Amino acid sequence: MNYKRYVLLFNIFFLLLLLSATFIFERNPGIAGDRFKPLDILSDVMKDTASHQIAVNNNKVIRKDLHTQQQDYTSYAGIINNTTNPTALFDFSGHLHDLVKKKRKKIRIGYFGDSMVEGDLVTQDIRRMLQDKFGGSGVGFVPITSIVAGFRQTIIHSFTSDWDDVSFKSDNRIAGHLFISGHSFFSGGNSVVSYRAVNQPHLDHFNKVSVLYGMPQSGEPASASLLVNGITYPIHAVEPVNMLNIDLNNGQELKLGNSSTAIPLYGAAFETDSGIVVDNFSFRGISGIELDYFSPDYLKKLQEIRPYDLLIFHYGPNLLFKPNLTDFSWYIKKMQPTLQKIKNAFPGTSLLVISTADKGFRYNGEWHTAKGVRPLIDAQYGMSSANGIDFFNLYNAMGGEDAIVRWVNSDTALANKDYTHANFRGARKFAEYIFNAIMKAYREYEKLADK
Repeated sequence: MNYKRYVLLFNIFFLLLLLSATFIFERNPGIAGDRFKPLDILSDVMKDTASHQIAVNNNKVIRKDLHTQQQDYTSYAGIINNTTNPTALFDFSGHLHDLVKKKRKKIRIGYFGDSMVEGDLVTQDIRRMLQDKFGGSGVGFVPITSIVAGFRQTIIHSFTSDWDDVSFKSDNRIAGHLFISGHSFFSGGNSVVSYRAVNQPHLDHFNKVSVLYGMPQSGEPASASLLVNGITYPIHAVEPVNMLNIDLNNGQELKLGNSSTAIPLYGAAFETDSGIVVDNFSFRGISGIELDYFSPDYLKKLQEIRPYDLLIFHYGPNLLFKPNLTDFSWYIKKMQPTLQKIKNAFPGTSLLVISTADKGFRYNGEWHTAKGVRPLIDAQYGMSSANGIDFFNLYNAMGGEDAIVRWVNSDTALANKDYTHANFRGARKFAEYIFNAIMKAYREYEKLADK
């Protein structure tokens, strides 16, 4: 009995000693030396569920899991969230939320791409779906001239042949003070451009129009006049981006001329005071690195004059110019700092990189996905991730390996026989994939915001 009593007393004493030591080391870990680390038996369980709080709309707080497992960008159907925000397109979704709640009036999107989106392909359907859901009308930005004006279905666009187009591919592009579209246009003296509305929902009238223009070279007169539907408007072109706003009162046509041959015109933007605006900035044959042309100061000035809530970058096919090309390290070296520059210049704007779509080459007599498609997507995702920019895998959405072959050979073809470009039906599919991904991110935001 005495032996058992001693064992019991010893165990109680030892337990009290352990509890005391735990209390002392927890309050003062340094007492055990620099190598001592407080024990946390739940650390392995909790390490993937650490959280912090982020303010939403300045009056609501959302809990965010920091170390949750990242979605697989090669297979995930939605937008990959590469930011520290709770959801993909977090700020943009917040703006949509405010638009629905009537806390803001307008949201503007800039969509940059190559020939995959020229003629307003893809963007015309994204614009329509967004305007159907969130309101708004107008086709957004349209340049002075375009090589696909006759192809575009969202506006009737014509112009005289004496406009001088200075662009990314011009030798004198620096002197041309290019707009973010990659173009600037100089009047030949009597040059005219005409825009007419089309009989489509959201596009059958002109309400508000903004004529965008730049500044002349040093020493050239900055004062001139624009002739808009027969009315003369004096302008003073002293900023890199200038804007003349005109109310067309549900008109059907805009005719525009410039008295100056030295002041570059950029184009006209058609929209309303409320709802969604989508600007198409397509440029055939480029890869996106051309956007490095613009200085941070210029980009910030553009955001002041014509602010954007979402910028989308959709490039790829022009990088796949050889069947066996798989090394895109040169592209990463040029494009990554360009993306970083844009992100820094638009701190309150959501950014989204859309991967290349599928592209085919003939191998051993048969058409298949180009060998470089997946390495290019790896590069595009890597750059997006490194810069904290959200990412959408369009190649995966359209069906992955050999999707372009199936699209071309389908009973109802979705792509052209160049095994690169989607036709109108395929472009509508692209738009649906992208719109649905944006809406998925928005619904995820709404679930958090409504808590």
